[in-house]
Amino acid sequence: MTRAIINIPDDATVVEAPHRVEEVAAGCLPLQRQGSFGKKEGGVGSQNTKMTQHYQKKKNSFNEGTLVSQGSGEFSKVSKLGACRVRLSAMATRPKNRIRLFVEDMLKHAPDCHPATGEPLPARMNLSLGDPTALGLQPPREATDALVSVASDSSMSGLTTKEVHGYQHSLGNPRFREAIRTHALQGTGIAGVDDIFVTSGCSQALQFALLTLCTDGESNVLIPSPCFPLYNTLCEFVGAEARGYQLNPSASWEARMEDLEKQCDAKTACLLVCNPGNPTSHAYSADHLEQLLKFAYRKRIPVVADEVYAHMTFDLEGEGEGADNGAHSNGKAAGKARFQYMAEVAFERLGRERPPILSCSALSKRFLVPGWRLGWLSLYDDAFESLKQAGVKDGVAALCQIGMTPSSITQAAAPAILANTPDQYHADLRATIKRGAKYCVERCRQCPGLDCVYEPQGAMYFMPRVDAKAFAGKLGGENPKGESADIVWTKALLAERNVFMLPGTLFGAPDFARIVTAAPREVLCEAWDRIESFCREKLGQ
Repeated sequence: MTRAIINIPDDATVVEAPHRVEEVAAGCLPLQRQGSFGKKEGGVGSQNTKMTQHYQKKKNSFNEGTLVSQGSGEFSKVSKLGACRVRLSAMATRPKNRIRLFVEDMLKHAPDCHPATGEPLPARMNLSLGDPTALGLQPPREATDALVSVASDSSMSGLTTKEVHGYQHSLGNPRFREAIRTHALQGTGIAGVDDIFVTSGCSQALQFALLTLCTDGESNVLIPSPCFPLYNTLCEFVGAEARGYQLNPSASWEARMEDLEKQCDAKTACLLVCNPGNPTSHAYSADHLEQLLKFAYRKRIPVVADEVYAHMTFDLEGEGEGADNGAHSNGKAAGKARFQYMAEVAFERLGRERPPILSCSALSKRFLVPGWRLGWLSLYDDAFESLKQAGVKDGVAALCQIGMTPSSITQAAAPAILANTPDQYHADLRATIKRGAKYCVERCRQCPGLDCVYEPQGAMYFMPRVDAKAFAGKLGGENPKGESADIVWTKALLAERNVFMLPGTLFGAPDFARIVTAAPREVLCEAWDRIESFCREKLGQ
């Protein structure tokens, strides 16, 4: 039965006419004064007849009615229109951005004045966001120069107008993909540009990897615990169970292999590894990466490697940055925190006995352009071509066709950024982050109630442990929600000192808190002055 709904006056007389119901409902045909059914108008020979109605206005306004076709041209009057038939899809209800929800709620209830004294609080210091540009750090000049150059005069860069301003290939700008292979992934064993897919940031690369590997409602994914909460969100989105495997803070946040064994089963779709780590700032040794790769190979599962902090490693105990300069060094560089891609370790150490690897990365962190959303997903198949046999490459390509690539201008500028940014820029950035991390460790060790259980070796964070027993009952107010000590501590710190850090619970690390170390020294100094005064006040010191 065909149904169409239109509004008519409450006292209208409806006369049948042979127009399509959908034409009337859509307002394509006017309602006219009374005529005769089947009569041609004006003798012109038109075969269309007109629906007519006759009504007399009794009021300045009239009640809405509903005209419903019963399928045979007959209409009947029913009650007023209600809400349209709109239903929220199950997929839209799945993902939950835990950090966003927590931050918005926390800031919404943050006071402007000290809750006890009523005095205005100093300016807020936000050390919660993993975006160094928010704290004053700048991208390389080569990045902005390249962007301005391609946007203002593409011919000077040897580019066509389409390459700069037009639609790009769904898999990414060919020049950008080649630059990723040549500069970002040099020495990793990448087969060619056909195995590189440009994505909207590293987050979309991770999303595409899990969408390709997981079966809705049937798969599970092994994710580190603690981890970046996006992993949980993406698992929810693709309909996979997130199974956390424990990291050991006393052993450089390495994976507890016995826990990995326990979590893995026949429905495990992949092992997700983050290196260097967020929020833990670990930098895994090649030996531990080999352990993880051997585990995945033995379990016959692929590895999804979140390597967005590639080459952002350092050694707090060394005099220099303690890491390679970003170029491939064939495994010869010194420094216990030297970064290596998982694919690099797999090819060098495991040969044919290696698992497939889906590596996710971006320009965002290392080049300080997170808002440009320039990421990529690169595929490294195993000796059995398991990814090829499963159609993974075709699956990722299909997702790229609906996911859309980043803007054409940023893709056009990216090859010059990768090729021309000097090594010194990366060395200076690592040195800044290293100094920030070292300063945070030193201040933490002077701060009562906080414990440094691990010295950062990579990324841009520091995770002190909050002494739950020491602060028990000393942070003011009640705790009706039964929140963990780190949540209560971070809320009180914000309310009384206006320093914003994230509680470890959000990452799966109760009793820890995360602070961003990629900040100028003066910013960290003031932040830690406030943190230390807060802790001493609460602990009566």
